[in-house]
Amino acid sequence: MTQILRLAAAACLLSVAASHAHAHAIAGVRVFPVSLTVDDPGVADEATLPQIVNQPGSGPSQLTQFQWEYDKRITPTTALIYNQGYDILTAVGLGRHTGWENPIITGKWQAYVNPEHEFIASLGVQRSLPAWTHTTQIGGSAQGATTPTVYFGKGLGDVLPGALRPLAITGEFSATFPDRRVNANNDNNGTPASFRAAATVQYSLPYLQSQVKDYGLPAFVNRVLPIFEVNYVTPTTAPSGGVPMKISFAAGAIYMADTYQIGAELLIPGNAAAGKTIGAVMQVHFFLDDIFPDSLGKPVFE
Repeated sequence: MTQILRLAAAACLLSVAASHAHAHAIAGVRVFPVSLTVDDPGVADEATLPQIVNQPGSGPSQLTQFQWEYDKRITPTTALIYNQGYDILTAVGLGRHTGWENPIITGKWQAYVNPEHEFIASLGVQRSLPAWTHTTQIGGSAQGATTPTVYFGKGLGDVLPGALRPLAITGEFSATFPDRRVNANNDNNGTPASFRAAATVQYSLPYLQSQVKDYGLPAFVNRVLPIFEVNYVTPTTAPSGGVPMKISFAAGAIYMADTYQIGAELLIPGNAAAGKTIGAVMQVHFFLDDIFPDSLGKPVFE
């Protein structure tokens, strides 16, 4: 049982690097895609179905996560977002263990947009609910948590010259406050409070083609956005329950069509706490506001 719980803790650490992403955002001529491990700053009517994460571990072990998300605008600048997932952990000598991830409900407000400077900022509060199943199930925690979050996106088309103009950065900063903090003996099923900082650097070939110069690239290429993401998570209070600071990276590309996007990235550990092996994440995301603009894809109150 102790070994299973240790594997569960490792699974939770690995899953941080592939946390759910949110709706794409628009600031002037800049379109920020739905990034795969870092939430972007926009609100929209959209859905992820599915996001699949595969992360080899030590032992050896194999963690596979099937995740989904639904974003619903309440007003043009506010949204409620639901995230859920189901995890499968296979480890030599311990067999196969499955479990639900904690459901997460997020209230998000797109607070500021500056079209001229391709800038957008949002505020949100995530509420992680106790998992439907827990203890020996590796997918979730018996405890809930509240996470205030700040999101931003900045296109660099107004400050960089020529072919550098398609560059953009996005990021988020959040602090997690668990319902029950771990005690000094680490025996109360609590979890540590934590701080997370995350960012992306992305290069938009659609922006290059439409706003800088049409180089005659194939139509497929003109819809691709190479992207690099970094995640930093650290406990903020003592005791930490043995959870260390973790740094992880993700690198890949996103193909953005008119009504959907498909993204794939490698998950790369940045320190020992993030693991020793490279994993992968793949996401299919649908723009419901473009598919159903007069029904499912419009705000409840306009």
